[in-house]
Amino acid sequence: MKFSSSFKVGLLTLLAIVLLIGVVFKVKGRTFSSADRVEVQFKDVNGMRPGAGVQMMGLRVGQVEEITPVIDGENSYVKVKFVITEPNVDIPKASILSIQQSGLIGELFLEITPPKTRTVYVPMLTKDILYKDDDVQMKLDKTYYDVGKITNIEVVSKDVLPYAIKDNIKTNFAYKVDYVINLPGLILPEFLKGKVVRENGTNVLRISTLDDVTLPYPEQKSPYTIIEPMRIADFMDWQYKAAESLTETNQKINELLSDQVIAELKMSVSHINALTGQTSDTMAKLNDLIDTSKGDLKQLMIMMDKATTDFNMLSYNINNIIGDPQFKTTMMSTANSLDKLSQNLNKIMGDEQQAEQMAEDIRVITHNVNEISSYVNSLTKDDQLKKDINRAVANINNAMVEISKALESVNKVTPENKTELESIVENTRATTCNLRKFSEKLNKRFLLWRLMF
Repeated sequence: MKFSSSFKVGLLTLLAIVLLIGVVFKVKGRTFSSADRVEVQFKDVNGMRPGAGVQMMGLRVGQVEEITPVIDGENSYVKVKFVITEPNVDIPKASILSIQQSGLIGELFLEITPPKTRTVYVPMLTKDILYKDDDVQMKLDKTYYDVGKITNIEVVSKDVLPYAIKDNIKTNFAYKVDYVINLPGLILPEFLKGKVVRENGTNVLRISTLDDVTLPYPEQKSPYTIIEPMRIADFMDWQYKAAESLTETNQKINELLSDQVIAELKMSVSHINALTGQTSDTMAKLNDLIDTSKGDLKQLMIMMDKATTDFNMLSYNINNIIGDPQFKTTMMSTANSLDKLSQNLNKIMGDEQQAEQMAEDIRVITHNVNEISSYVNSLTKDDQLKKDINRAVANINNAMVEISKALESVNKVTPENKTELESIVENTRATTCNLRKFSEKLNKRFLLWRLMF
């Protein structure tokens, strides 16, 4: 079958038109794929154009079709529409979308990063039981939200835990919990901590930052996490602000560290050094003192041990004496005798004035006798005089002994012999008065001796 020239020209023209249309769509960023288009919003695309590639984990899986700016004051944004051209490629929920650049001056492309698996270690307690696909919660603003799912759980020994985590795990074993974050827009720090809580009859894993800072709930309508690109101008602006802050800090430090403050610090350091030297000398002397006193300390310890032994023996003897029935009987008898003596003396010494006078006489006699004896021993050298005076003092002492015996007899008399007892007391009182007069005369005699010597 032969085709006419007109048919051939028309067919070539049609093919050329189809090819031209395909090239135009390709240049504008459109493809003929039947896959769904994905639309996301960026605050800034940093110069990315339609037709830019879409990569996932370093592989090209699609391309950008449209980039349309939407002007709405402060709420302005850039609408980016792209398509996945590779079959069997799905974008996981909460994947990170960012605009990257190949090299320093290479083309811009849209990078898709699926949620990465995170790991947290939880102390293993008998009540803490977690399973795969259990919820992961986190406090955002003031409420706990489900932010992810557990993907894997392992029981590991404390010995294999990372060094920075061992101090927080008090049990011998721990749960190694792997999980992923599926809440779009939630950007977390690299390191987190977790604990197991029971809620609605099931255990859930609650994660939080290391310093327990509460993060805000992400306000984002897209099912993906959008990371805005950073322009070089913004980077330089941040660097400039950081430099300003550093300059201000240096100025404040310079104001604080004035010449006077530095001089005072130097003086303080010198004083501290001197004090340290003195302390070292003191410690050395203390060590020497301890070394030289080891024998004394040892002897002191021996004496303390001996004193402790003697005290224990004394306690033992006292316990034996107190436990002796005969001793108890004797003590009770003595106490009864003293009680009777006190009662009898109270009955006899009815005249308080006489009792006070007798006591005063005895005190004066004793004082005079002591004074006479001291002066005689210090002033006179006449042995015969000493003997005579000593004899007189001895007689006085004998009289005092008789008075004591008379008082001792009080315990032996009965209340019926009151008249006889009163007579003894009267005689004692008279004897005391005579002794007092005799001692006063002796004092007057020795007054002349004191003036002479």
